[in-house]
Amino acid sequence: MTRAPASRALDTTPLWLKLSSYLVLSEEEKMYLADLERTIAREPPRTDLLQQGEKYRDVRIIRDGWAIRHKALPDGRRQVVNFVLPGDIIGMYCTLFESADHSVTTLTAVEVASFPPERIGEMFRSFPRLAAALAWSGAREEAMVAERLLSLGRRTALERTAHLIVELLRRLSVVNMATDGHFVLPVTQEILADALGLSIVHINRTLRRLRDSGLIELNGQRITVNDVRQLASVGQFDELYLHLIRVPKRLERAFAGPRHQNNNKREDDDRAKA
Repeated sequence: MTRAPASRALDTTPLWLKLSSYLVLSEEEKMYLADLERTIAREPPRTDLLQQGEKYRDVRIIRDGWAIRHKALPDGRRQVVNFVLPGDIIGMYCTLFESADHSVTTLTAVEVASFPPERIGEMFRSFPRLAAALAWSGAREEAMVAERLLSLGRRTALERTAHLIVELLRRLSVVNMATDGHFVLPVTQEILADALGLSIVHINRTLRRLRDSGLIELNGQRITVNDVRQLASVGQFDELYLHLIRVPKRLERAFAGPRHQNNNKREDDDRAKA
C-alpha cells in the first residue's frame, strides 16, 4: 500500500458524481464528503482489500480502478458477485456486521480513500440526507446482486453477457468513465466467466457472436457499444433496478434537518425567481 495525495477536485470525485445523480448536495455535504476522502492510498492489482470471514476495519471508497466482490467455496470455486467501480463503497455495513461475508480483490491498480466506521454514525446524526444517499447506494448494489441472480438462473449466455455490458456502461456513465458507448473493460474472460456462471470457451463464443452481429467492438480492453438500445433488448435490460433517478423532493425534505430544510427552501425560492 502506498499513500497518495488527492488527485481529483471535490466536484469530480466518482462518489460525488454518483451521489449527485441521486441528490442535490449542499455545500456542507460536499465538504463532509471531501473530508471522508481525505486519507488516500494506492493498491496494486490482485490485492485483497477485504477477505471473506475477516473483521471489518475501515470503510473504503474506490476513487479509481476496478475490483470485484466475490465469494468462494472451501474447494476454491469462486463466484464474482459484482464489480466494484469508482464511487463504490466497501464496508458500508461494517457497523451492523462484525465480519465480511465476501471478499474484495483489485483487478487493476486502485486509488482508495478510507475512513473509520464511527463516521457512519456521525453522518446519520449530522448529515442525514447524505446518510440516506449512501443507504441508497447500498440498496442499489443489493438490487444489482438480485438482478445478477436472475441472470444466472434464467437468462441465456447471450442475454447474460449483453445485460452485463449494458449495466457496466450505465454505471460508468454516471461517474464520467464512459463516453458515446466507449469504456475500458479491464476484465479477463476468466473473470467474466466467474461473474456470469459460464465457461471461458462459452464466454469467448458469446463475445464473438455479439461482435459479429455488430452490437459491440472489442479492441484489447476497450469496448465500444455500437447500438445500446439493441444490446439492451438482447439482454432484456430494464434499468429500473439501477435506480438512476433523483430522490423526490418530498423524500429529500423528510431526511433533512432544520438547516437543510432552510437550504431547500432557499433553493426553491431561487428557482421560482429564475
